[in-house]
Amino acid sequence: MKEISFTQLKKKIIDRSESVNSIKINKVVKKIIQDIRKNGNKALLKYVRKFENPKATTKTLVISKKKIEQAYNSISIDQKKALKLAYSRIFKYHKQQLKKNQKFKDDLDTIFMVKWNAIQNVGLYIPGGLASYPSTVLMTAIPAKIAGVQNIMLTVPSSKGKISNLTLAAAHLCKVNQIFNMGGAHAIAALAFGTKTIQKVNKIFGPGNQYVVEAKRQLFGTIGIDLPAGPSEVLILSDNSSNPKWIASDILAQAEHDPKAKTYLVSNSKIMINKVQKEIKNLKKLNNFKNIDKSIKNESFAILAKNQSEMAQISNFIAPEHLHIQLKNTKIIENKIINAGSVFIGSHNSVALGDYTIGTNHVLPTDQSAKYSSGLSVEDFMKKTVFVKTGKRTFKKIAQSTIELAKSEGLEAHALSIEIRSSKS
Repeated sequence: MKEISFTQLKKKIIDRSESVNSIKINKVVKKIIQDIRKNGNKALLKYVRKFENPKATTKTLVISKKKIEQAYNSISIDQKKALKLAYSRIFKYHKQQLKKNQKFKDDLDTIFMVKWNAIQNVGLYIPGGLASYPSTVLMTAIPAKIAGVQNIMLTVPSSKGKISNLTLAAAHLCKVNQIFNMGGAHAIAALAFGTKTIQKVNKIFGPGNQYVVEAKRQLFGTIGIDLPAGPSEVLILSDNSSNPKWIASDILAQAEHDPKAKTYLVSNSKIMINKVQKEIKNLKKLNNFKNIDKSIKNESFAILAKNQSEMAQISNFIAPEHLHIQLKNTKIIENKIINAGSVFIGSHNSVALGDYTIGTNHVLPTDQSAKYSSGLSVEDFMKKTVFVKTGKRTFKKIAQSTIELAKSEGLEAHALSIEIRSSKS
């Protein structure tokens, strides 16, 4: 973990967004997308064989129902119990988000209706590679089910053709329609355009690495996307009352997600920052953590703040995916936080609860996108259509003003369409 000033951090974040690496990723992804669009399955298999499974065939791209059921039966009783508990809590929380149709009348005689419909075909991207993420299956498939999506397709990258049984078990529990054995930018492109094997989707959901995020960004418009959810982030606010060992464990928990995972400690206490840095080293020595060193070395930062007002300012600038407030008095700063994916309040809380069982969604905006977007919800799997039935009294009242505004904008045909009706009303 590096100590850094707020000014230095701002520059680092700007430089990161304009890095040569970002330009390189953009070019690589663009080439993959064009290839998949032009050559379909042929190109898709080429990339799957290159990055995931050298022995991949069109047949191995699709996971059979039998294999999915076998995967569920193979996991332990405790794993099934944990999955079912998480499913229950996630379902209960997200059920509260279901939108209801509306119908109302204005003060004259016009009727308005707002109708919510589920998106028909969606693709869920579940990360793989460094770890297995059955939790992301639950976090994406459950709100899709609640929304009423008819066709839920899931794609997950493999290691030499092998996918975690726990991931497949979660998909079985959620009753997804189809699972594909592929990942990366090529999987996103295949879902966006469709191939002989893969059905085209209307919208893609789920987090992924930089290539997946870039593919979603470039394909937005061809398909809908949820949000640019990239490598995980946590920002922890602390003071002298905080527990340094707990904070250290929270930082390490996020760091193990990905070598690019970003962790921030913002404190008004230099002593606390030093204690946390010491605890990080101690916990690393005592435990056999995987995939942590690069993130801690390159993407972990400690910022000394003057007071809680500056803490809030720093947090709102970073707009973290996860914000964990571990302060003695949290009420004041709670009111000042406006940019964050999900906020965890109190030292006894833990972001890991949000990753699995508390019920809230863990697919959250990263890379400052919490400044304009929110975490995944049932609403993301739905769309609304507005119906208007204009009454005669309403038409008489608003016709002339409509004509005036249309002519003011130079749209004579617009005005005419109202004038014709006015002469007969």
